[in-house]
Amino acid sequence: MAIRPQQPGRRADDPDSSGPGEAPTGGPISGEWSLRSATLADVEEIAVAELDLFPDEAWNVFQLAEEIAHPDRRYVVAAQGADATGELLGYAGIMLTGDLADLHTIGTRREGAGIGRALLAWCEEQARRGRAERMLLEVREDNDRARAFYARAGYQEIDRRRGYYRIRGRRIDALVMQRSLTA
Repeated sequence: MAIRPQQPGRRADDPDSSGPGEAPTGGPISGEWSLRSATLADVEEIAVAELDLFPDEAWNVFQLAEEIAHPDRRYVVAAQGADATGELLGYAGIMLTGDLADLHTIGTRREGAGIGRALLAWCEEQARRGRAERMLLEVREDNDRARAFYARAGYQEIDRRRGYYRIRGRRIDALVMQRSLTA
């Protein structure tokens, strides 16, 4: 599964569509996996997942390292085990810019386990802590599953970026979605 926006050819695009089992602030989610903040030590494993999930537009280790190290970014990983040190199951990241947060990427390797929802909830919580009042993301127009996932999470379509994605000679529109993070 995958999601992504920002940077040319990026999207917030194909999350895990399952529901409960969230831990917005990290920590154990289930007996099988949990969330923790991403570190530079995670970059290579995330890059491998990128190639699996986004073969036409994967971020490389240098881009990922720059993102994770940036002071205005927040990245999380979902991994096997109560301490999230096992196999990488998913990851996500946001950019904070004043009262706005932008979901840069989200990807999961296991469907139906609630990983995508937990990653999104973590990102939303980090955005709130950074004083963001709303979260934006881009999703491919042709990704009905991701669009439905975001709609269930309270995101609404607010704009369209024509030809935003360029995949194998095709130009695909991005739909910009937004959710208020204030109560």
